[in-house]
Amino acid sequence: MQSHVSDIVLSLSGRDKDEIMLVIDENDDFLYLANGKGRRAEKPKRKKRKHTAFLANCDEWTKQRLFVNGRLTNSEIRKALANFKQDTPD
Repeated sequence: MQSHVSDIVLSLSGRDKDEIMLVIDENDDFLYLANGKGRRAEKPKRKKRKHTAFLANCDEWTKQRLFVNGRLTNSEIRKALANFKQDTPD
């Protein structure tokens, strides 16, 4: 499945391999990823789509906030990823 804005993805390669991130923007072949900590919303990681794996859609509140405002704060990104991790069984 191809990832889009507001999806939660897993990085498959690079220095950030195995990190869970939120897609905050996209263009043709690239996704712009942030996790709110090491990779902040102000300077998202540009990564090819093929180097990520779709995990889930983010919660509805985060999705609406991203589409209405056009951006999220770092704390909102961290909260969305924490909610995803909390809902996912180990």
